[in-house]
Amino acid sequence: MVDTSRLSFIITNPAELNASYMPFIKDGGLFIPTNKIFSIGDHVVIELRLPDKNDPIIIAGKVVWINPKNALHHSLAGIGVQFMGNEAKAIKSMIEGMLDKTLDVGNYVYGLTWTENKSK
Repeated sequence: MVDTSRLSFIITNPAELNASYMPFIKDGGLFIPTNKIFSIGDHVVIELRLPDKNDPIIIAGKVVWINPKNALHHSLAGIGVQFMGNEAKAIKSMIEGMLDKTLDVGNYVYGLTWTENKSK
């Protein structure tokens, strides 16, 4: 039996969702800030709360990216989780539909402290 960790992640606004979503991961993925220690391949269950959604989404996933504590460039400690299971594609589609296409957060912002550019 695979040992699975549970994490909770609350995304409060579209900019945070844009900065957390990892589109290059097959079947979708999210960067989850955490100080817990994980290894690549670890299984996790994420209780995800999204803006304007009353109920949490439960996502089964696998760790495919790690930002260790004290990483360079002011990165937050955390993990990139690939969505797994029968619901992976549906969750990916739902999240992609919620992304704010007007925000440009750049490339590889996962885990970086991000602030909205107010000059636009």
